[in-house]
Amino acid sequence: MTTDDCDIQIKGGVLVSSKEMKLADVFIRNGLVDSIETPGSGRKAKRTIDATGKYVLPGIVEAHLHPVYADRLETLSRAAVYGGITTLIPYIGAVKAWGVEGNLLDAVNYFMEEGARDSVIDFGLHCSLVASDLADLETTIPQICAKGVRSFKGFMAYRKRGMFLSDADLMRILSVLKENGGLFCVHAENGDLCDFLEDRFTAEGKTGPEYYAPSRPAITEAEATFRILSFAKVLDCPMYVVHVSTREALDVIGMFKAWGGAPIYTETCTHYLTLTNEEMLKLGSLAKVSPPLREKEHIDALWQAIIDGKVDVVGADTGGHLIAKKEPRFGDVFKAPAGLPGQETMFTVTYDEGVNRRQVSLCRLVEIMCEKPAKIFGIFPRKGVLQPGADGDVLIFDPMKQHTITAANQHVNTDYTMYENRTVLGAPEIVIQRGEILLEDGELKARKGRAQFLRADPA
Repeated sequence: MTTDDCDIQIKGGVLVSSKEMKLADVFIRNGLVDSIETPGSGRKAKRTIDATGKYVLPGIVEAHLHPVYADRLETLSRAAVYGGITTLIPYIGAVKAWGVEGNLLDAVNYFMEEGARDSVIDFGLHCSLVASDLADLETTIPQICAKGVRSFKGFMAYRKRGMFLSDADLMRILSVLKENGGLFCVHAENGDLCDFLEDRFTAEGKTGPEYYAPSRPAITEAEATFRILSFAKVLDCPMYVVHVSTREALDVIGMFKAWGGAPIYTETCTHYLTLTNEEMLKLGSLAKVSPPLREKEHIDALWQAIIDGKVDVVGADTGGHLIAKKEPRFGDVFKAPAGLPGQETMFTVTYDEGVNRRQVSLCRLVEIMCEKPAKIFGIFPRKGVLQPGADGDVLIFDPMKQHTITAANQHVNTDYTMYENRTVLGAPEIVIQRGEILLEDGELKARKGRAQFLRADPA
């Protein structure tokens, strides 16, 4: 071909998919991938981007964030672009503290409007279910699914925060989701056992950071995972187990997968792949997250599960608070809020740890950070892949660019990072969405109001 009707040609780079790495040129026209050509095809475009020596990836799909604390969708979407992310799927809900008055359907409408107004990149939504949402569940779930939101999260912990769901609640939710083609995303910890241990430590005056992880031991995650997957197997409902942090939970999921039934998807997070409980001892409640940071044996088990194809998605679980809100730091850490920042560092740190330090395949990272989340959450092949007809969402990644992470160079309101002074090899160079340059030469060019809401197709 010799036509020059395309808007962008990305030439000279190594195109990476979940299956292969190859030298190829990507052509984008009218916001979509128009063709993938072998180098030297003769095809031209209005603008040519030389990606020689770089990786050309689909834009990263981030499927686990909470834009309701120190950062909302405006700042988190901006930070996402700096981190190579082009699609966000946040968890939202009908919580007054998050700005929502009304029921879960009202919350969906509220955050659709906020995303359209404030986000600089395309977004979907997940709904978080709490006890107050259950009264009209059979009515609201079909209405929400009809709006293109099909993933719903429930908590097996947090009774004291009013988020805990009983076994009977969980079975009812699974039944309704099964009837409506929904997917249940579960926070699996045995909340009653966690509360019992926390109360016992508190009564004994053991409230320092060294007692946080022991209050939520690995068995609490494994037991809850076994229980919810038992319900799901009987009710034949697809399951997505969020932020898996332990070897034991991986074992439980593997057992249920071997038994067959409805799909079970496994997610872990960058912090569980890189940080241990030593951070809690050093930083106090700044490192408080639920489930807690674990020991190195669990990190190694999670990476092996990634290599073995047993992990489907890596997310950030961004839920950052200001340092001032994380008090008490070293006193009664049980009273401090849980949640970590991590939007901007999600892909670069996972890449550095996995590819540079553990020799994990970059194709595997593309599968679990682009393709799989797009498939699971009903936005594939529009997102998560570079092939003709897909959105022209591209990350041009420089594997030789070294940079040091500090709180000062992050683009969020949250005023600390868990990776302070960590030097990372590999960084986004250019980020494109639907053929529009969002990041180039370190400059954010995206403007809020350009984002599109992504309807989730039925599984």
